[in-house]
Amino acid sequence: MAQFYNIKFMKEVEGLSQRQIAKKLGISRNTVSKYLKQGEPPTTIHRKKVYGKAKYSEETERILPIIDKWLEDDLKRWGKQRHTAARMYERLVAEYEFKGSESNLRKIVAKRKKKLQEVFIPLDFQLGHQFQFDWGEADIILQGRKQRIFLFCMQLSASRMRFVRAYLHEKQEAFLDGFVHAFQFFGGVPTEGLFDNLKTAVQKNLQGRDRLEQEAFLALQAHYLFKAEFCNVRAGNEKGRVEGTVGYVRRNAFVPLPEVQSMEELNNYLLNWCMEESERRKVPHRKETVLQMWHKEKEHLHPLPANKFEACKLVSCQVNKTSLITVETNQYSVPCRYVGQAVWVKIFVDQVIVVAQNQVIAQHPRSYERNQMITVLDHYLEALLKKPRAIRDAHAFQSSDIPDVFRRFHHKMREEEGANGDRKFIRLLLLHREIGMENLTKALIQAEKTQVYRYEVVHELIQRLTNNDVTIDKLPIENTPLSLLDYKIQKSSISQYGQLTGGQ
Repeated sequence: MAQFYNIKFMKEVEGLSQRQIAKKLGISRNTVSKYLKQGEPPTTIHRKKVYGKAKYSEETERILPIIDKWLEDDLKRWGKQRHTAARMYERLVAEYEFKGSESNLRKIVAKRKKKLQEVFIPLDFQLGHQFQFDWGEADIILQGRKQRIFLFCMQLSASRMRFVRAYLHEKQEAFLDGFVHAFQFFGGVPTEGLFDNLKTAVQKNLQGRDRLEQEAFLALQAHYLFKAEFCNVRAGNEKGRVEGTVGYVRRNAFVPLPEVQSMEELNNYLLNWCMEESERRKVPHRKETVLQMWHKEKEHLHPLPANKFEACKLVSCQVNKTSLITVETNQYSVPCRYVGQAVWVKIFVDQVIVVAQNQVIAQHPRSYERNQMITVLDHYLEALLKKPRAIRDAHAFQSSDIPDVFRRFHHKMREEEGANGDRKFIRLLLLHREIGMENLTKALIQAEKTQVYRYEVVHELIQRLTNNDVTIDKLPIENTPLSLLDYKIQKSSISQYGQLTGGQ
């Protein structure tokens, strides 16, 4: 522009010839002539228009339609499996006998890609209409050890309120459980949800956006009355709200790595974090905070149903000869009277419930270890009455849930009464069904203090603990034997009865 000004000024104001102007400015006379003929200032826009025109060789022009076709096809494919410029060059040389250079082709591909960039539309969602869901991953320190956990992330599209809950896996029961807690947290249910094509939700992709959904996921929708919409395959940008949430949560709530003793502690921390973030952050293009917008959106959410959804996976199992069922390599006990029968198992995130004839017959905390055996002593008491000697080595009797006083008391009863002591001890164990494990434990501790290890003594103590005391006359201490087994009485002679009957 400065050169154009100098040439015009020297010609029209100072009256210099083209030769004089060229000599004075040290430029070519052709340049002076070009600018004088042009008459229009060389603005940035004009220079791009004149000099920015791509002039390709005939060889390059020949392959441009091929490059454009490949780039358009790539837009429909997974982002990690598209053509690179190097791969295009290899194909053009091998398939179309391209003679140009690879470096020149790289520049051409970069320019053509810019023209094909996808256009995104700004959205403004209605209050209470939509939520978006996605899974994420993060590392924590759980009980002193590094643990990879999975984050259930849900965000209300209008108010941008977040809900995050951590799980040890992404299985269907965790997927369903997350919605139960999320809707409870939000205080209602939006009209529709936007999802990826998860296996826990989608059984099969049909034509277009139609999906064959999993039965359990349909049951969840029927319970809370929301509609599921699914993104196009490999088009996570369609739920950009929650996609950004996953990364934001990982970078902010999990840096540095949280150190917790349980998943419950971690989830309480995440709930507090979500609330603090909602108070601090504002909704884009609005004056309200996320928390203030959420309170408005609550009024537009559908009310929660009266009962919570049973967020579990239902499977059928056969009870084996040792009164155990197998769930994901782990074995859980059921009452021994169900041996050989088929039962239903409800697998929740934190527990396993066994059902037979529409009744709950067993309930266990869920184990995430492998090849574990989880047993309850009460399930085997009827079988132990028939096989009392097995009580000493029974797996359920060695459990840490059984107080040590039970094992000590059994040992003493077995020492004093042998096999009969085993039977009486099992009868003692059966009493917990009437009075509870706590009262039975107290009775055994009190009986142990008296150092009298007999069923009758424990039964009497139980009567006192449960306010059903029966008055019993006691022997004076000096007449009470230390051990009843050592107490001997004189045996009667049968011949004495002959005197009464006259020998008949």
